[in-house]
Amino acid sequence: MVVWHPLFRSLECFKLVLQRCNPDASLYFGRTILHDIVAMYRRERNREGRDGTGDAIGFATAVLDAGGRFDIRDDLLKSTPLGWACRWGLADLVKPFLDRGADPVEASAEPWAAPRAWAEKRNHSAVLALLASIK
Repeated sequence: MVVWHPLFRSLECFKLVLQRCNPDASLYFGRTILHDIVAMYRRERNREGRDGTGDAIGFATAVLDAGGRFDIRDDLLKSTPLGWACRWGLADLVKPFLDRGADPVEASAEPWAAPRAWAEKRNHSAVLALLASIK
């Protein structure tokens, strides 16, 4: 059961639930909480007059602080949360993911599902610059 969707309204409540939950629990199609946070930010960013950047970074940080992993791929896009952020050009999430240790290369990914491949396909120059800055 997906219990955290209503909790996306309150970071403090979300953190309390994370103390008792697996931050890498698999959802539909192999998504994790981090995948959903990327999708949440994408939706919020696209709503008129609403920028979910701070919310998404706060929620993602809480998941990572609780032990959430970057290396889990969903079943449909075969991508990690970093891959999802690169696919949608969400540089504001790509940067903290890379800063927290997400693998920018993902050598084990299918070539079309690697973070750089998504950013190149969608021509997200800011994301490509961030990926290139990691040595």
